[in-house]
Amino acid sequence: MHWYISYRTGGSTVMHIFKRRALAIVSACEFLDHGHCDALEVGPMLGSQEGNLLDERDIRRIWDKNPGAATPDSAARAVSTTSSRT
Repeated sequence: MHWYISYRTGGSTVMHIFKRRALAIVSACEFLDHGHCDALEVGPMLGSQEGNLLDERDIRRIWDKNPGAATPDSAARAVSTTSSRT
């Protein structure tokens, strides 16, 4: 399933699409690292977003666990921990 990252910049909404959830999360963490966090979210392109949508707060929580060292595997592990708490 494909996943997206979306965020606002200059009055527009930008969306990037990834083939895997973990890759989208890693990229979102990099956006946070560079200060791009206005309406930042990660979610599935198809299917239910319930329980699958990550907002800036969720992504920041993942980033705080692995600052500067996020990889697809570490991001996937962090998400499974975050998802179990929501």
